[in-house]
Amino acid sequence: MLTVVRPVAAGEVIEDLDVSAVRLGVDDAAQVVPEGRRDAVVGRRAVVPLLAGQLLAPGQVGEGAQFPPEGRSLVVVGVEEGMVPAGLAAGQRVAVVPGTGPGGRAGGDQEVKEPDPVLGVVFAVRRPQSASGKGAVTVLVDAAAVRRAAQMTDPRIAVLGASVTEVS
Repeated sequence: MLTVVRPVAAGEVIEDLDVSAVRLGVDDAAQVVPEGRRDAVVGRRAVVPLLAGQLLAPGQVGEGAQFPPEGRSLVVVGVEEGMVPAGLAAGQRVAVVPGTGPGGRAGGDQEVKEPDPVLGVVFAVRRPQSASGKGAVTVLVDAAAVRRAAQMTDPRIAVLGASVTEVS
């Protein structure tokens, strides 16, 4: 079977060095690409993001990216040093919430109604490289929530527990 050796973004061409053979006992071998079918993967595009260590399935490669899926969008939130929750990683459920502007109030000196929080799943985390730098958290959200996220003043990331379905 083939496994992904290094991350491949949706839409990128898969190279020979991106995949490797692995031997596993799998109940349903039809759901993964066998080692002998490397030629069916190399040179084709990843239709979804591929993570290092995952087994390749036939539906993950094709002619064009199918990510983000219909009705979903990726939103990038800039984060300063110390504002990335500890242990934040791809796959975690989060809320993007308005932060506090200058003066310690949401929206700064003006009385502005901030948008409601936006729920999503972390797609990628890039931590700040220096104390004065900014990092980024990319979050997969409902497409209808993109405008709300873009209107937030100094957005923050809050990690959600598995049972949380709503944030106020």
